[in-house]
Amino acid sequence: MSRHGRKVMVLLGWALLYSRYGNDWQVMNEFPASELCTRVMDARVAETAQGELGALASQSGDNPMRQEAWARAERHARARFRCASIQ
Repeated sequence: MSRHGRKVMVLLGWALLYSRYGNDWQVMNEFPASELCTRVMDARVAETAQGELGALASQSGDNPMRQEAWARAERHARARFRCASIQ
């Protein structure tokens, strides 16, 4: 296999491996009002973030490591859920 062919194969493998992370969001439900969707999404994000904390969930809320882990888990969870506008 030529050098160019190997580069193409590596690039294709990388694209296939990492392409699934871009579409990792889920449609939860459809709601008649955007405020209701936002509240449900916030609750789902908090629930998911709580599950991702692991052992730090039992630590006190003012623990800096728990606060960092919560912020990271919340960002990760919020990236997975969206409220779509109903038109």
